[in-house]
Parts: sequence; C-alpha cells; structure tokens
Amino acid sequence: MMLKLSETGLEFEAYAAARRAAGLPVIIDLGCGAKKVPGAFGIDLIALAGVDLVHDLEATPYPLPESCADTIYLNHVLEHFEKPLPLLEEVWRLARPDGQVLIRTPHYSGTYAWIDPTHRHAFSAKSFHYFGENPYSYYTHARFHVVHVRLKYFIEEGVWPWPHRLWGRAVQWVLDRHPTFGERFLCLLVGGIDELRVTLAAVKPRG
Repeated sequence: MMLKLSETGLEFEAYAAARRAAGLPVIIDLGCGAKKVPGAFGIDLIALAGVDLVHDLEATPYPLPESCADTIYLNHVLEHFEKPLPLLEEVWRLARPDGQVLIRTPHYSGTYAWIDPTHRHAFSAKSFHYFGENPYSYYTHARFHVVHVRLKYFIEEGVWPWPHRLWGRAVQWVLDRHPTFGERFLCLLVGGIDELRVTLAAVKPRG
C-alpha cells in the first residue's frame, strides 16, 4: 500500500527545482524515518515528522522521475527487505548517471545484523560488487561502481566507556588499512563488525 502526498508529484518537482535553482544537489533519503538527512526529500512507509512522501518501498516503481537524484541515502534500510534487488534496481533508476548512493547497513558478523527480528539480510564488503563488478552480475540490470566500502567496528563509539573506545580505535585502525584481513579473520576474534558504510556510483548512459 502507498499514499502519495501529491497525485501529480508536484511536491518532489518543486523540491528538485528549488534545489537546482540554488545550485544544490537533489537528495533522496529512502526509509528516512524520523531522522531524515538534512536537505533531503524523505520517503518512508510511516508519516513521521520530516517524511515528504509516504510510500511502501517494496512497491516499485516509486512516483518519482527517472534519473532525478544526485545522491540517494539508504541508512539501515536494506537489511529489512526480503528481496533487496528490486529496491536497488529502483535506486539505480532514480539516480542520475554517476549519482552517489550512500548505504549504511549491518555487517554480517556483528550483533546488530541479527538482534532486530525485522532484519532479513546481512551483507559483506563484497556484496555490492554483484551489480556489474564481478562475473555473477547477471541477476539484475542495475549497475553500480563500488567507490568505497568501510568496515565500521563501532556504530556509536560515544556510548562506550573510554577503555572500550581505545580498543575500538585500535581495531578500526586495522580495519581501515587491511579490510580483507579484517573481514576474513579479525572480525571473528573481536566480536564482529557493527556496520558497513558503502558508497556506490550509478553506472548508466547519459542523456
């Protein structure tokens, strides 16, 4: 089910026109909840404060034009989907050529991946190479270039006492410099990695 705030899509068109007139990027925050990215057009299933369009993200296509966004955020959204491929295909449709897609999602080795009963999937640093950057990309037409992947040991370092923070910074130092070793071996020894932070760029023809 979905509810469009405007049957004509004028709210988004007005937002996008205003952003472009001001020389600012058009930003879409999918599954924004009550913590929408500043300056973004927020879409969520629930009409929370800051949500600009109430829409079920599983109901594709969304009532937005193709190649309309410079940046798209997915902050702890992907893990809630039984079928994440259609969502990422819709993200690809909405992104302009070379548009950024910024993803935060639990790493498979950490407790955050599994403590929430609404989570359906967990991801690794290589999960996003299945969109054109490995030989097994034939299950989807969406194409992304993996710009950067960061393994984040603590999601919220500030909630831990200082001895834990020192430990966390030491682990993070290794993860940032040796991510393959960190994901393959170290994560099993340090209680798991909390989060993946991924930057993608949409690969699609211009014009």
